[in-house]
Amino acid sequence: MSAQSLMDELLKCLPLRVYGRGAVLTLLREMGFQVKNKTPLEVTDIYRDDNSGELVCKLTPDGTGEFTAALTNLKLDIKHPLYQKVKNYQIEVSEALGKLDEEDTRQMSIDKEDRGGFRVGDLYKNK
Repeated sequence: MSAQSLMDELLKCLPLRVYGRGAVLTLLREMGFQVKNKTPLEVTDIYRDDNSGELVCKLTPDGTGEFTAALTNLKLDIKHPLYQKVKNYQIEVSEALGKLDEEDTRQMSIDKEDRGGFRVGDLYKNK
């Protein structure tokens, strides 16, 4: 399922009850909210990030404040009819990010090999 079609389906279900994970909970705690991994958050809007194409949710932990978090950092209620589609999307994004990390590491290795022992400073050494 494409991110766009998932977003379209999720928009029809707003507001959504979700739960924060990791960095989302840390951020909320730093903002002064008393949240745990079982504290429900309400998604009020969803959009696609212009740069990454990821789905981003506008959330409110208390009905008044608002912040954003990537859908990959949230857990949808397991009873929600779109739970499995969201879970599949999160796996796809995670795998894609893992491949990017591998490509970055591989490119750094190639760059290092191409450069060999050469350093820019070598150009300025006296012979």
